Amino acid sequence: MEFFQYKNVVLESPNSIEAEAYRKLELNISLASLDRKMQVIQCTSATPEDGKTTTSINLAAVLAEKGKKVIILDFDLRRPKIHRAFHKVNDAGFYDYVTNHVDYHDLIIHDETKIDLLLSGKRISYPHLVLESSLTTQLIESLRTEYDFIVIDSPPVLSVTDSVIISKHVDGVIYIIAYNRTKKDDAKEGLKILRQNNAYIIGGVLANIDFRKSKGYHGYQYQYAYSDDHSDTK
Repeated sequence: MEFFQYKNVVLESPNSIEAEAYRKLELNISLASLDRKMQVIQCTSATPEDGKTTTSINLAAVLAEKGKKVIILDFDLRRPKIHRAFHKVNDAGFYDYVTNHVDYHDLIIHDETKIDLLLSGKRISYPHLVLESSLTTQLIESLRTEYDFIVIDSPPVLSVTDSVIISKHVDGVIYIIAYNRTKKDDAKEGLKILRQNNAYIIGGVLANIDFRKSKGYHGYQYQYAYSDDHSDTK
């Protein structure tokens, strides 16, 4: 099995231009919150390995850095990755809450980064049905009363239906596209599917940029918002 490194640059390199990019992302979300509350935020992409997990953990780190109480939910139930990013053992989590009715408070990991985690736990059969269940709704609604922000790492849109289902539980979606990796047609199709299902898209993040080589980006990650009539990607 191939393992990927998920770097939390906000914590590991707080003065880097990469870390500053995620701070600008958080600022953009806060501006979007002026007219609509953005408490539960989903990170997704069109295809695998586009940077959604890295975006999830760094966005959470910026929120924690600002003193916000934040939790990450690993709802990529088929290919969970948050435990790898935080170097945890994925032996308990959402599975136990759904299947064994364990109190979710007993499953939350209070990491030393001041970011709380609810991992996926064991593999769940028919995750799309679980995500549609009242148990998932109840969990998120309960967490809303306990946390300032809930960041949900979810599967790629084109791989399974799970992300569309998750989008119905959240306040807004961040759509991640990997520079020189995500195919334009895939990016457009994933965005189209989210829109067709009435997902509220806060905006997008262009990930996978080598800042040392991409001077044209002026040292920050390019972020853009989608208007209702915007049918293309940049």
